[in-house]
Amino acid sequence: MSKFVAECRKAGVLTCLAVQLICAGSAAQAQMPPEKPREATVAPAQPAIPYRDSQLYCKNIAEEASDARIQWQTWKMIALEGRLQARIAELQRKEREFEAWVERREQLLEQVEDQVVSIIGRMRPTAAAEQLSTTEEEAAVGVLLKLKARVASAILDEMEPARAAQLTQTMMGFTDPEIQRRF
Repeated sequence: MSKFVAECRKAGVLTCLAVQLICAGSAAQAQMPPEKPREATVAPAQPAIPYRDSQLYCKNIAEEASDARIQWQTWKMIALEGRLQARIAELQRKEREFEAWVERREQLLEQVEDQVVSIIGRMRPTAAAEQLSTTEEEAAVGVLLKLKARVASAILDEMEPARAAQLTQTMMGFTDPEIQRRF
């Protein structure tokens, strides 16, 4: 029976809502004023301004001008692309040339360095120490690293202690002054 009561309530609520909607719609129609008949209003005729010849010409060739502009831009882009490709090829050629030059230079330096190392290795330790103490630090370290340990230690022993310590630390990889102070 409760099911029957629930359905009756639902039907009653729906009926009440339908009646309210109908009443609200009729009240809205009753409140709206009647429409007035529209009078035919004619706007005053404006005199047509004739196009000038230049305006007609521009209007007639607008599409062809647009196509010509696109073709010109396309041609410019193709020309720029060709110049860019030529420049890239030139840069690649120069890069290969530079790499070959660097390789030749490295080979020459290696040969010269080997000769310098053999010369310094054959010198007396005091003379070698004098030579290496006046040379650039990187060159001196390079030579000392290529020498046999016994020869390098004899040369470092003949150098003044500050320069020998500096070269030794550089050989060990400590080139930062902050690291040198902590060591």
